[in-house]
Amino acid sequence: MRNFLLKACAGALFVVIALSLGACNRVTKKSVWKDMSPEMQTLSRTADQRTTRQKRSYDTNLRQLNDDWDMLLLQDRPMWLSEYPVP
Repeated sequence: MRNFLLKACAGALFVVIALSLGACNRVTKKSVWKDMSPEMQTLSRTADQRTTRQKRSYDTNLRQLNDDWDMLLLQDRPMWLSEYPVP
């Protein structure tokens, strides 16, 4: 039993080492020179950050549309034609 456990641990260690060495990505200077900043879409943002910023802007603008529409139709405040409040 002890011999089997030792062989199983050694085999598992060998598999982990083989997988970690085989999965290494080779980085050469040509691959770095080809794309100096691969994840950046603009000067300061990645593609996901840029998309999130656009969607947040669209959401804010669309939510503000109701307030703008009420202001345009003068429905955002009571009228001031009388000095007495009208229920």
